[in-house]
Formats: sequence, C-alpha cells, structure tokens
Amino acid sequence: MRIRTAGSLLAALAVIVGACGAGPSTSNAGPVLATASVAAATTFSGAVSPNVSKRIDLAPDLYLRQIGDGAYVVTNAFTWNGDTWFGNSLLVQMADGTLVLAGTPWTPEATQAVLGWAKQQFGESSIAKMVAVDTGYHQDNLGGNGALLAAGVPVYGSDLTVKLLAERGGPGIPPPNHVFPVADGLTLSFGNEEVRVIFPGPSQAPDKLAVYFRARKLLFGSCMILSGDAVGNTADADMAAWPSAIRKLQGLSVDVVVPGHGDRLDPGLIQHTLDVLAQTH
Repeated sequence: MRIRTAGSLLAALAVIVGACGAGPSTSNAGPVLATASVAAATTFSGAVSPNVSKRIDLAPDLYLRQIGDGAYVVTNAFTWNGDTWFGNSLLVQMADGTLVLAGTPWTPEATQAVLGWAKQQFGESSIAKMVAVDTGYHQDNLGGNGALLAAGVPVYGSDLTVKLLAERGGPGIPPPNHVFPVADGLTLSFGNEEVRVIFPGPSQAPDKLAVYFRARKLLFGSCMILSGDAVGNTADADMAAWPSAIRKLQGLSVDVVVPGHGDRLDPGLIQHTLDVLAQTH
C-alpha cells in the first residue's frame, strides 16, 4: 500500500473539478429483522435498488448490501435523541486483497460483527490487510474505532477530526492512529487501485470527509451527502459553506454514491443534496 497527501485542498481538487448524522432515515420504520441471511434482491422504499445484488443480515440492527464485486454498504441502526437512525459505512475489497472500510458502524459491537463476517467472507488473514478511514468526529463516522484498533486495523483520520473528537466527541471513543492534515486529504494506493480521501470544505460538520474509489466510480459521501428530503442534524453544520463543498464533488466520475444515511445509491444524490440545501434557505 502506498500513501501520499496532496499539497493543498485546491491542488487536490484541481484534478477532480479542473480548477453526520444527516438525520433519521425516512424510508425505514425501525431496525431490520434478521429473517434471512442473504436475499437475492432487496426492496427499499417500495423499489428494488438496481445497485444492490444481495443483502446480508448480521443482526436485527445490522446488515450489508452488496453493490459490486467485493463492495458492501454496511448499515447499522441506532437510537439517538429518541429517533431510530440508519447509518451507512462502506467496505470494499481492493485489487490486492486489502479491505478498506470508509466510516464505521455506530458501536464497537456492530463493528466487531462486521469484522467477524469479513473473516468468514474473505479469510482469517483479511483483517491483517484491512485499513479504515474515519470520515468525521461524529459517532456514526468513527464509533467502531475501538474494535478496529483492538484488531490491529490502521485507522486513518484527519487532524481536525482528532481535535474535534477531543473537544466535543463522545467519551471512550479512541481517535484514529494514522493522522493527516485535513486540508491535504489523502491518497491510498492498493495495487492498481487508488482511494482518495477528500476534504472539500466544511459541510454537515467541520471535518466531514468523502472517500472516492476512482476505478470503481464509487463515492462514499458520508453525512455531507443527503438522501432524504430534509437536512436533518445541523448542530455542527456550516450551511453557507456546505453547498460549495458538494459542488467540488460534482466533477467526480461516479456510478454509485453512498450517503451517510438512507437507501439511495445513485449519482443523482449529489444534485439532490444541493437541491435540499437550497430549500433550507
């Protein structure tokens, strides 16, 4: 694996554009029951997502949706402020066999369950080649750090995430152990595949990151990408800067966009986020 940082935010984004939680899911009424281990196709919000080939239930509040060869959206239901939320992270097996986890489930317990499944799916040695990326300091972005670090998984995160976690984060959540300057972003290389960690500017939180799997045209937008019709949690949001951050992602070539919350997985989520943000002013 090769690692490099960009010289600056503008330099990092020039290649792209030429120059958390977001809220309770409105399409799920409660935690999903583990009634079957694998379904051939999964129905969400009354329609079958064309990007989902199968679903794997690990627990009543935890399931995966396969969205490509070795690529899985991990969804963990949790309760916060009396509401049931469904938070997404993304697990991808790279060309050289490395597993990349973008974001984490809400809790160490849910993350341990995902690690256990990964060992069964990809082999006992797969965790030794795994890396994780914290996409922000909110718990639905890094709540599983404890389990990852205990398993020896390197966890990457920005210096701003470390700062905000220490100042505002939940108790007992360890910070990432591989830290990079937020404005520089990060590029990780795995064989002939590259993963770019992008900070396009403040959005739903000051430190929110996107993770782009270029060869797969796959973007994990974390909580800066909205799938519902309302903005949701804006306690840390920079509403003035958020649209600008999203517009900097529009130059990416994407077939699948994974939001921090919700079922939609289509590229239209980028424009949808801008539309929802415009309606809030």
